[in-house]
Amino acid sequence: MAWIAKGTFGLFLAAALGSAPAHAQRLRPLEAESFRIGNEGALCEAQGVRLGAERTSAFDRKWALICRDVDRPIGAAYSWRGGGRAQARRGAARDSQLECGDPAPSDAVPGATMRKCRNRASGLDWVSYAAPSGAWLHVVEGFAAFDGALRLTLASLAQNREIPGSVDIVTTGNFGSLAEALRATGEYSQLIGQGYRRNNAGEYAEAEEFFRPGPDDAPPLAGDATLAEREHEALANRALQLSNLGRYDEAARLFEQARAMGLRDSIQARLLRNFEAIDALNQGRLDDVAPILARPVPALEQTVPAGSAAVAIDGPLAASLNSGLAAGLTDSVTQETRLTRAERAAIIDAQARQLAGTVLRLQGRNEAALAELGAARDSILSVREGRVLSTARLQAQVLSEMALAQEAQERFSEADTLLRQSLALTELRYPGSSSVSAAQARLAAFLARRGKRDEALALYARIVEQVKTQRGALVGLENQLDPYFSILVDQIPSDQGKIADLFTAAQLIERPGAAQTLAQLARALSAGNGTASSLFRRANAVDRELARTNLSIAQAGAQEGGPAVLPELQDRRTRLEQTQLQLFNALSAYPAFRAVSNNYVTADELRALLKPGEGYLKLVRLGDVLYAVYLSPTRSAGWRVSASAGQVADLVAALRDSISLSIGGVTATYPFDVDSAQALYQAVFAPVSSDLRGLKHLIFEPDGALLQLPINLLATDPAGVAAYHGRVAAGGDEFDFRGIDWLGRGREITTALSAASFRDARRAPSSTAGHAYLGLGNNAPVGALAPAASVRSVNLADRGCEIPLAAWNQPIPADELRLAAAVFGPARSALLTGAAFTDTAIEARTDLDSYRIVHFATHGLVTAPADGCPADPALLTSFGGAGSDGLLRFAEVFDLHLDADLVILSACDTAGTAGVQATAAAGIESGGGDALDGLVRAFIGAGGRQVIASHWPAPEEYGATKRLFSAFFSAPPGSSVGGALLTAEQQLMDDPQTSHPFYWSGFALIGDGARPLAAGT
Repeated sequence: MAWIAKGTFGLFLAAALGSAPAHAQRLRPLEAESFRIGNEGALCEAQGVRLGAERTSAFDRKWALICRDVDRPIGAAYSWRGGGRAQARRGAARDSQLECGDPAPSDAVPGATMRKCRNRASGLDWVSYAAPSGAWLHVVEGFAAFDGALRLTLASLAQNREIPGSVDIVTTGNFGSLAEALRATGEYSQLIGQGYRRNNAGEYAEAEEFFRPGPDDAPPLAGDATLAEREHEALANRALQLSNLGRYDEAARLFEQARAMGLRDSIQARLLRNFEAIDALNQGRLDDVAPILARPVPALEQTVPAGSAAVAIDGPLAASLNSGLAAGLTDSVTQETRLTRAERAAIIDAQARQLAGTVLRLQGRNEAALAELGAARDSILSVREGRVLSTARLQAQVLSEMALAQEAQERFSEADTLLRQSLALTELRYPGSSSVSAAQARLAAFLARRGKRDEALALYARIVEQVKTQRGALVGLENQLDPYFSILVDQIPSDQGKIADLFTAAQLIERPGAAQTLAQLARALSAGNGTASSLFRRANAVDRELARTNLSIAQAGAQEGGPAVLPELQDRRTRLEQTQLQLFNALSAYPAFRAVSNNYVTADELRALLKPGEGYLKLVRLGDVLYAVYLSPTRSAGWRVSASAGQVADLVAALRDSISLSIGGVTATYPFDVDSAQALYQAVFAPVSSDLRGLKHLIFEPDGALLQLPINLLATDPAGVAAYHGRVAAGGDEFDFRGIDWLGRGREITTALSAASFRDARRAPSSTAGHAYLGLGNNAPVGALAPAASVRSVNLADRGCEIPLAAWNQPIPADELRLAAAVFGPARSALLTGAAFTDTAIEARTDLDSYRIVHFATHGLVTAPADGCPADPALLTSFGGAGSDGLLRFAEVFDLHLDADLVILSACDTAGTAGVQATAAAGIESGGGDALDGLVRAFIGAGGRQVIASHWPAPEEYGATKRLFSAFFSAPPGSSVGGALLTAEQQLMDDPQTSHPFYWSGFALIGDGARPLAAGT
């Protein structure tokens, strides 16, 4: 089966004239690539760039000053030969524009001077030190808050040795991410380089953040060609990352915005051409690629001769050279000079030829593809003799495409060699990254196709172990991983141990939408002020340092003389891994961290968690194939679902259309499609149907289209379906579904976000809150709407994507909230409704952790307001005062402090499909999805043990929702949450007016249904 490697590359084009490894050596600072600032085990380090012999830059040596608990360099150090001309070049070397006072004597080192400065962009205080040392002049400058680290750096440079001393770590503001930190401090020039690095490492969700637009008060772009080009490049790149994540409508909107800028720049036109071609490839639109690549681009203007000694490091490149050292994914540790425009254009055009070759291969024109791909590779290698480090990913992609073309021509030895070359190159430049996993998976899939199962299984097992160790995930590798799952399923009949391998591998597969959600929530955690946030920032800093060390090890192993430093580097990696483990162990006590971290459970561990009468069933989608794993205390099974993912999606769509279909803003319910419900049950669950009949509690982890549907409405018995048709044929009520044997009749159903989340929910201690219930909802309407005030801006960076104010004029009644509050009594309950129910009021409350049950009855907004717009999953609230936008967004939910046994989202579609326009922030992908990874995960991270959320608008007809929650809250003492919900649902099932699944099946319980309802209340 042909496949396309999604999001193949973005090119950050800078040149590498040297090849010195990036590892720290025990040399004098002026000779070292890096050196410690302070004592052994110091918290800060100087990471440097070695220049080539031409010394064409504005400095002879430069180091970025990195501290482990800060998301950006805290300063920089420079050294020049020749003090006279060095002073004149001092300002040109800076990445940031400073306003400095006059120099004054300093006691930092003999002969030193110090100037107090202010960063123009951020307004933060800086300090700049200068000191002569023989023929050298050293300058160290950075944030004044890190003065101790700056002084130690200057002393180390002046004395040519590491000077011991203590370093106090402070923060310059708890930014949610490095991208936010760079924006907040005005370092816009660093964003693009950081984004390219993450793209090249295969981390598209993280890369997209770096290409987002700046705040409204960012420097204006009009009249500044350089800034306009930078904005265009960021816009085109963000569109590419969204395409890589499967968010094609949003990508199309941003590509259109980039075209509308009308730039006639030869480089930007080439980038946009290539990125739009990649977008077409991502979507499988092969016929569109050639016309895109044939699009004329402006002629290249040669302002600086290629190879001229006049080529200089400008601000953006200098920023990229050093900021990457703080990110851990750098491919430019030894980059020294900027490519000329001609060189950059040559590489971008080579990328275009690679894309053309890919299309030819997919069309079966393999010889033509090989010719085009070979020409692309030659073009890359012709620039700076192939030593442009940032093209490593592109070279690896070319090699992989050539391998597939050779395989199609049955030249298997050549294909094997090319795939191994691609892997080796990726491992050298991006060790431990997602790109390495992708390259390994491509080789393993090839081996599987060649019948070399044992070698393929060994390589797949290596991938799994690496990802588990790194607490990572596998995103966008469906075609390359499907052979592994297929082999395991085929071997299960003769080797039951393969079920455990299948279960482990299935946990590593992550939907692009979930990856984006986790990235956003991780940024929110990093921006916090509590202990968990502080630990999380430290863990991220250790991760970055570990990535740098792995890169150093890879480079040292590939260079002559490198093995001599390997023992020290490997010892350093061991210490970092130990520190990392300690931090993760400490963080595991915090639900916010558990909500954003990748953690895994073995099959044996999960079986040990299950009680008699319980079973866990996990689905995983790989392309158009669904795999299933079932675990219980007495039996395990694994199988390939008989229906394709597309067929399952068709059945789910048919069921949803018969449940609740909105036409022209009017919601209609039709007779339920019991035949599709029975067919879907047979297609997915038939291999364990006899086991399910004996269960009291089924924990289900969905994937694919089944993320959109509660499985309690599946029909398990053909006899009941036949009896229903017989009654209808005899003139009976087609809306009366009594007598159907639903999967959710007599059986508690819990939905799991992951096996680890279920484990955490089962093990979590009960709430210690002193009050029983808090009800929130029934927003205040905005009243009559004037035409000029018909919309409210939701995201200032996405003009035209506002939510209509009319959405606030249909509040959900507070009846169910009042009913629940009455059950618990006024002494143990509270309500926040009407005008008091505002987003700002909720965020400002300090007593949210005083309630065991937190219940929202309001609209959930998880659908994009227009085609191509991002959705911002949120709960609709009343409008408050300053700072209120009438929305409690999922990132704001994540920041709440709860201690709740249960959170109820009795709202519109808070766990269901949001359509193709919904964003990955809600856990939604193009083609359908769910909001479980948005609002629900945010509430769990905020401190909710489990969540009840709705798959469709909560029905008010026949008082269905009110009756359901009345029965739920009236459950006998000692009832479990799942048992109370089941009892309430069965009462509606047995009433002919509410027996249609629309009325009783829409609420999903996420967490652990066996937990007691409001324990201790």
